[in-house]
Amino acid sequence: MLFSLAFVLPAWYLYRNGRPLLALAPAFTALILTAATLAIFWQDRQDIQAQYDLGTLMTELQRSDLYGNSDLREPEETLFLFSTASQALARGLEYDTLRRDTLRGVMKRMADWTIRYRNLPQWAPGSDWDREVYFLAHAGIVLGHYQLATNDETYAPYFQRIGRYLGTRLMKGHYKHLISHADESLLRPADNAAAIYALTLFDAYYGETYARDTRAEWTAYIDKELHYAESRLPCAAFTTTNRCSIEPSAAATGLYICYRAASAVHASADDIPYREWLHYFKRFSGNPFSLSVRPNMRDGEVARLCNAGLSPLECDQYEDAIGLWAAAEYAGGYTYFRLFAGYVFDRWFGTPPAYAVMRPARRVRALTEVALRTIGEAH
Repeated sequence: MLFSLAFVLPAWYLYRNGRPLLALAPAFTALILTAATLAIFWQDRQDIQAQYDLGTLMTELQRSDLYGNSDLREPEETLFLFSTASQALARGLEYDTLRRDTLRGVMKRMADWTIRYRNLPQWAPGSDWDREVYFLAHAGIVLGHYQLATNDETYAPYFQRIGRYLGTRLMKGHYKHLISHADESLLRPADNAAAIYALTLFDAYYGETYARDTRAEWTAYIDKELHYAESRLPCAAFTTTNRCSIEPSAAATGLYICYRAASAVHASADDIPYREWLHYFKRFSGNPFSLSVRPNMRDGEVARLCNAGLSPLECDQYEDAIGLWAAAEYAGGYTYFRLFAGYVFDRWFGTPPAYAVMRPARRVRALTEVALRTIGEAH
């Protein structure tokens, strides 16, 4: 709105100096900018964009080939999609009252996929769950959102097993991180933050206090031990001896602060990790309707081993959607508006992606971005 005022002044000047026709150009520009600003604001307040993206998720998550295991996609990528989608659908229950039964049906289908050994072999007896926090976090999120949304305890034994294991293990380990994947020895703050978010869902359903007891000590542990270089951000991954293994990236660090905020009672725009994240990763633009997030900490420098720090996700794919979610969680109004505006303009003037013709592996990645931004749009 303020930017549009810059065009009002020359329009007024030209009109006062006897050039009314010339004054129409800046006046019309100011009108277009004002109308676009108000339209985008309306899209957000009336959840129009959120309902559009929620509808896309519901449609695509009902396709049977996403639940098979016959293609070459990574099952942990599918688990992350179902985790973020379940969170988006759970939030959608609050503003999309007409499609609640469909939302719950899709959430049940994702929960059913999540508890199958053929999809996630981590369910096998003897699996070392101390080295599987990624699986525990996101499987717990899928099951937790379904159970809270429906009060159906069909999958309660699985949800209870995850919740009690995470809660007792984190406290027993003095709130230190668990290893993300069995085939490596890296600990990722993003995955452990997601685990604490899963514990908040467990606590909400069963009346426990695992998340409350864990969150403060775990955050203090990060603040004391795990900052990267001159920043006040944790590394994307570090070793069991607290040595930084992979520097922060926008997506890995963004997921950490998003899950950190989502598991807290409240989050503030003055929260240090969020302010630091903006400082290093926000890419400024002269256009008031656009903003982007760069994947690396410093402009022109590629984040070292970025994919390993974000595994199993790919770098340079989800940063803007994660940024939208972070801005929503931390009440970062102006940042949120500029990221949100980009998606609105894409819907107005762009061509919708043809998800149906994508192979399942590619569709999983495309829908993951939709799910991440839908979480933010439901703030």
